[in-house]
Amino acid sequence: MPLIEYHFLRNQSKEYQRNKNRYDTKQVELTLLSATHKISNLIFSLNFYQKEAVGDNRASAVYQVYFTDNSEKQISDVQRIIADKTSENGQERIFWCSFHLKSLKYGNKELYYLVIADEGGEIKSQEEFQIDIAFAVDEFDFFG
Repeated sequence: MPLIEYHFLRNQSKEYQRNKNRYDTKQVELTLLSATHKISNLIFSLNFYQKEAVGDNRASAVYQVYFTDNSEKQISDVQRIIADKTSENGQERIFWCSFHLKSLKYGNKELYYLVIADEGGEIKSQEEFQIDIAFAVDEFDFFG
């Protein structure tokens, strides 16, 4: 006959504090996988990696990914990544996203940021990027 053993742990107990990561449920994390941090086109793609598989005490999460300038002004569209992969195989936890930058004048000496935020908008990480696009803005306005 199977036997289930149950132990109640208080948050303040030493065992709980020592093994907090094993007991607490956390959302899976998302990181940038692409090595390059230089953008040379208004439309480009990046790869992201879900660090852990969903299961046991790791819950799925929804992230918003976008680019900003150094004054936190959004300069790209927002991509939504649903990090809900349950596979232990890391290759199956990779997400590919295409981004579109706004047609602005980008300084190749300026810093821009890839922002990974949770669904509520809280920024989880930022990565520095350089944008070097020769003719991002039509200065002669042929179409206007």
